[in-house]
Amino acid sequence: MGLLEYTFGTGDGDPSVWLSEADLDLGDPGAPDAVVLDFDGDGLLDDALWDSDGDGRADRSVLDAGEPSARYFTDPTGLGTWEAECAPPGVADERGIDTDGDGVADAALEPPGPGGGHWSMLVDEGGDGAMDVRLSDTDGDGRLDTVTRPAGSASARKAEVGDER
Repeated sequence: MGLLEYTFGTGDGDPSVWLSEADLDLGDPGAPDAVVLDFDGDGLLDDALWDSDGDGRADRSVLDAGEPSARYFTDPTGLGTWEAECAPPGVADERGIDTDGDGVADAALEPPGPGGGHWSMLVDEGGDGAMDVRLSDTDGDGRLDTVTRPAGSASARKAEVGDER
């Protein structure tokens, strides 16, 4: 890929823009598309800024890159704060859906966990890059059973939806 552009900032004023040689391959195998760094301050070079769409600019920060526990963030304001947690775009076990073409997943399919269960749909209801609603078919009949918003979100609540047609 070559040089990768990324930004850091506090949210006030212009962010600092950096260019570094891509040195990690996080996307389709073949060429480096991310810059390794210590983004979370734990002293380990296990984080990255990733150009997931191949345009030469980082659009994801990845904490604990390459690990099953990896977490993904976007910078929807462009101020270099990387604070909006999001689903990983188009990875094998979670399928991101970008409905408006801005490079940020607006929804994602989440597979069942290790203990079994059924697929869920995660939705970015607020448009901020964070998946804040989970739609689930908890009994496997193909119909929506639950709508869950995580505690602490502005619209936190859990609603049961009947199997009516």
